[in-house]
Amino acid sequence: MGWLSEHILYWLARGLYKTQLAHSREMKEALSSPEKNASYRAAQISRVVAAARRYGVQFGDKVVLDLGCSNGALTVQYLSIGARRVIGVDVDANAVAAARAQHAGPSVEFHVSEATRLPLPDESIDTIISYDVFEHISHPAEILAECKRVLRSGGKMLIGTWGWYHPFAPHLWATMPVPWAHVFFSEATVLRTCRRVFHARWYVPTMHDLDEHGRKKEGKYCEEAIPTNYLNKYLICDFERIFRGSGLQWRIHLEPFGSRYARWSRVFLRLPYLREFFHAYLWAVLQKQAEPLTGPDRHGHSGCAKE
Repeated sequence: MGWLSEHILYWLARGLYKTQLAHSREMKEALSSPEKNASYRAAQISRVVAAARRYGVQFGDKVVLDLGCSNGALTVQYLSIGARRVIGVDVDANAVAAARAQHAGPSVEFHVSEATRLPLPDESIDTIISYDVFEHISHPAEILAECKRVLRSGGKMLIGTWGWYHPFAPHLWATMPVPWAHVFFSEATVLRTCRRVFHARWYVPTMHDLDEHGRKKEGKYCEEAIPTNYLNKYLICDFERIFRGSGLQWRIHLEPFGSRYARWSRVFLRLPYLREFFHAYLWAVLQKQAEPLTGPDRHGHSGCAKE
């Protein structure tokens, strides 16, 4: 029945391809070139600032760590909102080299990080931001221990991410605009279908699809599963588990889907299992010092499908 599942999924993907269900118009435009992608990333500062204000995370006159800085497009924006000094770290040496070339300066520096170790002294950071990155961290518990080590007393960490049962958690938006495809179909079926879409005449490649010569990359979507060194596949409750074991105070805040057609789903954010499927985004605030965190946690219930 594998061929039938793949056929059904392919036609669902083709039917949803030109909609904005998976990708907004702005996101699609951002994937057309590295320059537009960097501009889109930099513009996300408004979303991070809004969440930071909402949950009591400060930037003013702080030493800020951008955990998972990539090419630094977002990192430098923290200076514009009052940070005294900003440090970006990433495991991708090429991305760090690009960040240094474009953005390094007296108040901004970049370092290559190990998967389980941050290249920073103890208690040297006031605020840590990890936006759209934590789902990619292969050793979240170890990195949280490192974050606790480098945070000063009273320091806070703001994480923006999502759980594995999010409708588009596999990060395959361009070739797989079908929500929850990885839940209803095997990962092997999803990836085979992505490869079929990738080679279809109607598919328009994104900047990630092309090599330096402008040709479609060979070997894309040939795996049988999405590797965990790319996506850790953590559910919300998995994140909660490592937060509990981190020695840091923590709260999570779940965002509902923004579409007016999905308002009905907001009630599910209060239900331990169903929230895994119906959250649009997850913000987590962690603090080193034992002080009350700002903002109520209305949706931070426990419960895990894996348990």
